Amino acid sequence: MVHRKNLFRGILLAAMFLTAPTFAADPVHFSSQAGATVTYKINIQIGIGKDAGKYPGTLTYQVKSATPELIQLTATGDLQGKASRPSSFFRSSNDSPLPTLESASCRGALLGITPLGKVEVVQRDDMLGLVLGTIGQLAIAPLPPAAAAPVNPRAAQKGADVAVTWDVSDTTTIARVSSPFGMTPSFASRAGIDNKKLSIATEKWKYVAHPAVRNRMKIDHQYELSAPDSDPPLKMQGEGIAFFNLEDGFYEQLQINRVLFQVDDGVEVKVPVSITVVRETEQERAAKIAAAKEAALKRTRPFTDIERRQWLQALAPGSSAAAAHRAMSDLNSRNQRQDPELAQALLKRAEISDKNMQPFYYSAAGRFDESIKQMAEDRRDYSRGIGTVKRTGAPVTTASRLVVGQILAKSRERFSGHEAVEVKEIHDRNEVSVQPVGGHGRVERVNVSLLRYPPDTVPQPVHVRAAPRARRVAPKPRVVMEEPEENDEVEDESEPEMDAIRTWTDKTGKFKIEASFLAVKDGKLRLKSADDKTIEIPLAALSKKDVDLAEQFQEESEAPANPFQVVTE
Repeated sequence: MVHRKNLFRGILLAAMFLTAPTFAADPVHFSSQAGATVTYKINIQIGIGKDAGKYPGTLTYQVKSATPELIQLTATGDLQGKASRPSSFFRSSNDSPLPTLESASCRGALLGITPLGKVEVVQRDDMLGLVLGTIGQLAIAPLPPAAAAPVNPRAAQKGADVAVTWDVSDTTTIARVSSPFGMTPSFASRAGIDNKKLSIATEKWKYVAHPAVRNRMKIDHQYELSAPDSDPPLKMQGEGIAFFNLEDGFYEQLQINRVLFQVDDGVEVKVPVSITVVRETEQERAAKIAAAKEAALKRTRPFTDIERRQWLQALAPGSSAAAAHRAMSDLNSRNQRQDPELAQALLKRAEISDKNMQPFYYSAAGRFDESIKQMAEDRRDYSRGIGTVKRTGAPVTTASRLVVGQILAKSRERFSGHEAVEVKEIHDRNEVSVQPVGGHGRVERVNVSLLRYPPDTVPQPVHVRAAPRARRVAPKPRVVMEEPEENDEVEDESEPEMDAIRTWTDKTGKFKIEASFLAVKDGKLRLKSADDKTIEIPLAALSKKDVDLAEQFQEESEAPANPFQVVTE
């Protein structure tokens, strides 16, 4: 049985060997016309059959500037792998023994090549790091050098236009990366698994450039790589064909086929790799431009009554999550404008949506109503546990009353700013356990000094009881009383507060409840329990002490407010 890990490591060694070296020739040369642009469609396949990984993409070159010695190209492109679930890695089958490629792109990468195709400068291109080299160089291939030998010397001596050939060999140092297959270099480095082993590999190319037909030159090549000192040893063989347009100075089509051979546990494994790069036709380019113009017009045109009705129906509470998501995507594809009714529909949908989807609905709502934009941004920030929240409220103090499930902002110790967290447990010594909103991070125990309240625009998922209001109570005259006996209860001399939670007892003394006073009505006492439930009990069923207290609270609540306010003492 061949170990998949060793197979992966073997393929990693082929990273830099699929892009061939470049050569110079005159009059055949790359375009030096500033502003010239060409776009290619890329198709890459690793393996064959159901286990093959397929990766389509695009690549665009634009000539930025040119001198007789150097042509500067900006390269923009990416690969989009096909997967059964969203991921940054792709494969055609979950059971495939073959590795997957990272999603890769080059945005504004700068290439400096000679007019004859030799790459001199490469900047800001993302390395695929597997079997492709760099995406920005996929359509940069060699042109015949001036010293290329004719395939038929006798015909060449007679002045015939014959094919020319040349051989190239190179010895290079390759690095074996010991990180798991598919990890980006930065991720592997942070994980501490970016150890490398260096070994020597030899590459050989044999090129044949055929006479041009209608300004179109065909170039073949044979390729061989040998790395006997790698562990395990590997080799790669293959061929390719390309067609260069002499008139505009760009390749029209390139086809590269390789087979990677690796011996592992006495078994030779073959992994075929195919890369096709085809230039976009004028018709395809025109269709793409027309589609872009149509999309721009669609973004700016007014909403129709039918569209608005369909969106409102899809965002209503009774509609499916899929329908609501489609409506939100449609709205995000349109330009920002004022439509408060749609904004409110998006807000309401956010409140009943999955936590992972809430930030998207809040963001969409803010785009269609300027008056709620700040509120929507606050709710978006506090509905996710990723990143920094833009605004916070007052600091949490040791006197603050916190509850489990409450949303707060916690200072980010390693970074600046605060992140949204949820209270998971309340401890002694002014400490609480919190976790990033959404439950995606670890639970940690922190001091309340690191916490702040969210802005008032952020709703809490649990009832947060406000701190009792301060009341000025006149001191009661002290009365000298006899010391109570050991079994007598000592009465609390402090004045009870109306809205404080206290223990209420029935006349039998068997039943008790922790609650705060609300009102006395129709001979019944109405209380609010600590878990925010409203409870009623007949006054006749209460203890004498609690009946008196309830009647006292009711008189205080009905008494007129004192018009004389103390300004200074």
